[in-house]
Amino acid sequence: MHGQGDGLAPADRALLSRLQRQALEYFVENQAANGLMLDRQSNHGPRRAHGLCSTSATGMGFIALGLASADPHRLLSPRCAAERIRAGLEGVLDRLPHDHGAVPHFVHSASGTIHGVDYFSTIETAWLAAGALWAAAFLRDPELEALSNEMYERIDWHYWTAPDSCPLTPGLLRHGKDRAGRFLGCSWDRVNGETVFMYVLAAGAANGRALSADSWTALRSFHGTIAGLTFNNADLGLFVFQYGLDLLNLECWCAPGPVDLLAEARLATEANARRCRELAGEFHTFRRYWGLSAGDGPGDPPLDDCYRCYAPLGPIDGTAHLTATLASAAHDPDATLQNCHEAQHDRRLKPRGRYGFSNVNVDRNWVGRDIVGIDAGSTAMALDNCLHGGRVRRVFHDLPCVQRGLERLGFRARTMVTHDAADDVRRVS
Repeated sequence: MHGQGDGLAPADRALLSRLQRQALEYFVENQAANGLMLDRQSNHGPRRAHGLCSTSATGMGFIALGLASADPHRLLSPRCAAERIRAGLEGVLDRLPHDHGAVPHFVHSASGTIHGVDYFSTIETAWLAAGALWAAAFLRDPELEALSNEMYERIDWHYWTAPDSCPLTPGLLRHGKDRAGRFLGCSWDRVNGETVFMYVLAAGAANGRALSADSWTALRSFHGTIAGLTFNNADLGLFVFQYGLDLLNLECWCAPGPVDLLAEARLATEANARRCRELAGEFHTFRRYWGLSAGDGPGDPPLDDCYRCYAPLGPIDGTAHLTATLASAAHDPDATLQNCHEAQHDRRLKPRGRYGFSNVNVDRNWVGRDIVGIDAGSTAMALDNCLHGGRVRRVFHDLPCVQRGLERLGFRARTMVTHDAADDVRRVS
């Protein structure tokens, strides 16, 4: 099994297709009346009618609704998908507050109140804009194109860039603002999947609002060693490292600078799985499963499930984030499928619910109650790329703003060498 699903056994392809369908169903079933997608939903037991909506999950949801209308799933018609995406875009444009185009992270589905420290968030706004532009292009809907362009074009990425007078992060995109209108103290300063797709999107904006091409040189790489492997961002879990790479085609494009994001993504996946195996003597979970990523874990009674930023350097409590590992299908397919097979046949914990796999902790006899929307979104995109020839990445790279962003930041075409075993001929494409 390679990045595009070549060589998948029929049973494995069928399993991944079913998991993708479940992830798509999350968005078909969890769009609120305000047009936004719920941040999380029960994966086992009764569904909840209301909760916080996430703008990043909504952006991924726009992509998922488009995919849900296409082969092979056809969960709804293209017209219905377009109507639902239009409702979401109108909800954002007409009812959500924004500051220089940046929107809030969390909005309650019933009351409309804004929640969270990041009252205005650049990364959530990037996911929302990317999803809207992608869905409009995929469905070839002129009205969606107009609405998505309106939302994208009002984002002033230049405004959200830290000035030269900022001592720690000049030239980098800020995280956002708090409820009082103060800039948050951090900027997006590291080379990883989450940061890179946003910088490409921001660099492709119109002059005056675009992120400066010089910003790339200000990004930093932090190399570390996990499980005997040294690579950039070694301290990060799968969520931050992998999810943005569902949009970027790193097999065809190489980012400027010394960090090869494609190679690093493969190392990160291998190291994540290795780290779990190293801890198998301490945690029974890792004798069967792997996956360290931000997500729910068991709380202390009587607390509910507790969200933590699990990562190879900690915290680690024996929780495996199964759904997050599906984002690694292109980078370590064998380890990804092994996790799926273990979870599929686990009769004790029964981690597979209505929308896919919940997190598990064998040591605590615990299964996560919920699925988080961005995990479902990443699953929908990653498995579509794997099973359908990189479809999500192709559409993203065809967007004019993405093409401009790649050019302005200095991305270069990667020379690809393929091998045809049938005639033993090597060719360069």
